[in-house]
Order: sequence, then C-alpha cells, then structure tokens
Amino acid sequence: MPHSQPIYREVAIHVVAWLCYINLQVLAVDQFGQQYTEHLLIALSELPAQLLFTYTTLYWLIPTYLLRLRYLYFSLLTLLVLAICGVLYWLGYYYLFLAPFDPGKLEQETPFDPSRLILSSFYMLCTSGLLIAFHMIRYGFRQQRLNQQLIIANQTVELKSLKDQINPHFLFNTLNNLYGLTSSNPEKAGEVVLRLSQLMQYMLYEGSQTRVPLREEIGYLQNYLALERIRYGQELHLAFHVSGDTAGVQVAPLLLLPFVENAFKHGLSRQLSEAWLQIQLTVNQNELIFKVENSKPVSTGQATSSGIGLPNVAKRLQLIYPDRHRLRQLDGVDSFLTTLTIELTPIDFTPTKGHENQVFTSRR
Repeated sequence: MPHSQPIYREVAIHVVAWLCYINLQVLAVDQFGQQYTEHLLIALSELPAQLLFTYTTLYWLIPTYLLRLRYLYFSLLTLLVLAICGVLYWLGYYYLFLAPFDPGKLEQETPFDPSRLILSSFYMLCTSGLLIAFHMIRYGFRQQRLNQQLIIANQTVELKSLKDQINPHFLFNTLNNLYGLTSSNPEKAGEVVLRLSQLMQYMLYEGSQTRVPLREEIGYLQNYLALERIRYGQELHLAFHVSGDTAGVQVAPLLLLPFVENAFKHGLSRQLSEAWLQIQLTVNQNELIFKVENSKPVSTGQATSSGIGLPNVAKRLQLIYPDRHRLRQLDGVDSFLTTLTIELTPIDFTPTKGHENQVFTSRR
C-alpha cells in the first residue's frame, strides 16, 4: 500500500489541527472561568457545521471554481454554502447543546432567529476561514515544491538533450580525412583516431556530469582544434591562449566548443586562404572570459546562422548560469568575435589551486 502513508499523514494533520482549534477556542472563551466542559460541549455541538463548510469549500468550491478562475460561481456558491452552514451552526448549538444540557435557556432563544443566523454565519466564516487559509498555505508550499522539482527535472532532460546534439559535419569531415590519411600518412591517421576517440570518450562520460574541471574542457578543445588543424593544414593560422588560475575551476561540460564550431562552420570553412582563428580563455578571481575571433570572407555578410550550436548553448547558459553570464557577439567587416563572460561563484571552484599559462598555436 504505497499511498497509504501519505493519506494517513494528511488525515492525522487535519485531526490534530481540529483538536488544536477546539482547545484554543474553548480556552479563549473560558478564560479560566472553570467552565471548560460546558464550553467544550458548545464547541462540539457547532463542529459539524464547521466541518461541512470547511471541507465543502476546500474540496469542492476551491478546486472546482476558484482554481479554475470561475470567480462569480465561486462567490455565489460560497455565500450559499455559508448560509446553509450558518443555519446548521445555530441549530447545532440550539438542539445539541441547549436542549439536552441547558434547557432553561430554550425559552430565551428561537431556532430561526435571523440575527443569530447571520452572527453564526459570520463567526463560522472567521473561524473556518483560518483553517482554510492554513490548508491553502500548505497547498501553495506543496505546489511550489512540486513545480521546483518539475523545473529541475525538465532542466535535466533539456540539458541532456542539448549536450547530446553533436555537429554531424565535423564527424563526417573527420572520418573523410581519416580515410584519406590511412593510405597517404598512416602516422597522422593514428593521431586522428586517438584524438577522435578522446573526444568521444569525453562526450560520453564527462559530458554527462554537472560540472567538470576546466582543464579537462580545455583538453577537449585542444583535441578538437588538433583535428581541425590536420584538416585545414597550411590554410589555417590558429592560436589558443589560456591564462589565469584554471586548476581549481569547474565548468559545465561541452559548453565552450559550440563557439569554436561556429567559427569553423560559418567563417573559416568559407575562406579559401589566409584563414585565422584566435581563442583566448582567461580566468581571474571571479570571472571566466572566453573569446573566439575568426576571419571571414567579406562577401558572406552575417557570420552566424541559426544552427543548433549557438542557440543551444544560449539555452544551456540560461539554465546553468542564470543571471551569471554575458554573451556578446560582434560581426565585423572581415572578422567575427564572440565573448562569453561567466561569473564564478564558490560552487565553481575546488580546493585545488594552481596557475597555468598555455599557448596552443599552429601556423602551418
């Protein structure tokens, strides 16, 4: 019975709430007058009407009309239920308490006194309203928690989907290069196989993590650039510069490569000669700055297009680094510059510390 415990727990909470309410009501009315039993009997005689109004409102009126924004129906039916329960409230006091326990007062009261009925309805609205408000606050917190869980689950699925989208052009071109190198340059073909296997291993294993060391992400970029260097050869001038304290920094995996892929796909691949790419990654005390600038033919106009790369990385940045990142793009006449700045917080660091200053260049 997997659902029994939550039901029993909910019933127990309601029972405890009503017991606390009755005791507080009796103590407030009694005020140390030594008439606790009499006031308790009065509270119990009025309780059925309060239960009817409270649970009719909670489990019918609110979910059926209020939560569905049918305010007019909710208001009219609430007034109707309140009037009916107000009558029952006074009749409960009249017949369940006065008649059996204090018959001497029956001559002073009438069962359907309009003033008594209105006062009973108002009093019941105030007292039951507190319990309804308590329940709605609990409902609001519970819905907020469920919404947060759904958001986290959706973000996890979306992040996995975004990370799983690989640029097929890069893999196709690399395999074509590998096929040609197997006969012309077997040693270089072996390097391609090794670096491609390292790329795939990183994507399969480290890519499934929430955070990875920045150095591993840099190694992933270097393997990618090495494969592209083999593909372009002398046609590409490449510089990759890393500076700052990167040893203890954690980043989301597979986050930086789409900017480099975009440079090749929409800029360098369309340029027949003198193509160049400059990448700079800098880490200071509380920021990671990643710059990618590439040449482009003047006639191409806009260097970027709406492929899956940059739109996906923009979505990932919103999910992983909300209000902690800035992404700027500058489309020049003969170059395109992308600058990503990420604000680093304690969660993005590990205790390990160290400095490194690396330059990865190729002008072949």
